[in-house]
Amino acid sequence: MLSFNTSLPSEEFNLSAPHMIPTSGTILGGRYLVVRTLATGGSGDVYVAAHESLSCQVAIKILHPGLAGNARAVARLQQEADIMAALRHPHIVQILDFDVTKQGVPFLVMELLDGRPLTQAMASGAPFEPRVGVHIIDQIAQALDAAHALGIVHLDIKPDNVILVSVDGRDDFVKVIDFGISRATWQARLINEPLIAGTPEYMAPEQASGSTEEIGPRSDQFALAALSYWLLTGREPFSGPSAEAFFHQVLNEAPQPPSRWAPVLGLGVDAVIARGMSKRPADRYRDVISFAAALREAVGVIAVDRRRLPRTASRRALRQIGLPPAVVAAVVELPDRQSRRDARPFLRQSQSRSVVLALAGAAALVWFSPAARTAARSAWQHSGARVRGAIAPTTSPRQTEGSEGSTSSVP
Repeated sequence: MLSFNTSLPSEEFNLSAPHMIPTSGTILGGRYLVVRTLATGGSGDVYVAAHESLSCQVAIKILHPGLAGNARAVARLQQEADIMAALRHPHIVQILDFDVTKQGVPFLVMELLDGRPLTQAMASGAPFEPRVGVHIIDQIAQALDAAHALGIVHLDIKPDNVILVSVDGRDDFVKVIDFGISRATWQARLINEPLIAGTPEYMAPEQASGSTEEIGPRSDQFALAALSYWLLTGREPFSGPSAEAFFHQVLNEAPQPPSRWAPVLGLGVDAVIARGMSKRPADRYRDVISFAAALREAVGVIAVDRRRLPRTASRRALRQIGLPPAVVAAVVELPDRQSRRDARPFLRQSQSRSVVLALAGAAALVWFSPAARTAARSAWQHSGARVRGAIAPTTSPRQTEGSEGSTSSVP
């Protein structure tokens, strides 16, 4: 691993440094040869560079030329380096070095990710298959939980900041990037730092209103729930012509249920995402891991229904096959047994239980059909066969007994 020191003496920074735009062939820090531009962000550009002593390529983030002389921007980059140095997690991009150019402009050196952001993975506009989407959300939640355990809040979870890379033959291994506006409990707040920072489409209400005392891990949970909405429906929960329109919706309006756009998701997913996007942080799940677990359980029952019924059909279909009301009611429960404030129904978490119920319902439907009863009575009376379990449906109630107990339809 490359060694680095994120606590460079302030005299090494030159706030009056001339504007510097690295180009191919530029050497930074005496050992990083710039190869090409990789991406452009809000505060800096990212370049692919080759380490002159080691046979590896890295990603280098350097401040925009216009910000190189901005004391707050330089301090923010220093804080970002400190935060990333504290985080060592497989689902978080790793920092490798922190240095300054000959002109005194600071830059970050990070692992180079060979992957694509979620925005590219969803370029077609089609949502992820629910199980794949939940697998991605699980990994993001693990990364955020590791950050929260250290008192770090990301505050900018969005599709562009989640990279999918290939690991062990799978191309959906998550890396969370860009801690540029993150906050840590052990860091002092910067002077003149803006009260509102982030991406409006995924910003929690307390973040959008500038209520800094309420910002915390559950702010990231709101963004993760909004990202889940987008992953599973192909639509963002809020839309508007301007940032002001987004802020108004985030602060005052509830998004449409996800199942309106993707009926297969059902009431369970609706309830989990709605709770994760509650306006009050206290109404959300305890932590991001709890949110991801609830979403995983809600999506787990979707596989039982491959007919892609509308979300309102499940309860009606169970009633129509003659199951007792108590059995029908047992299919749903509240999203959290410890919280009764959210009265929306939630699909039972046990997938195996749902499978058993579905099979029992199918058997009941067959048994109570007129054709099945007629066939069973005929078979009992004429062949002496003892009917056990479900009776195979017949094409017509009018049948005659054939040779060796077989039946044939009468035209």
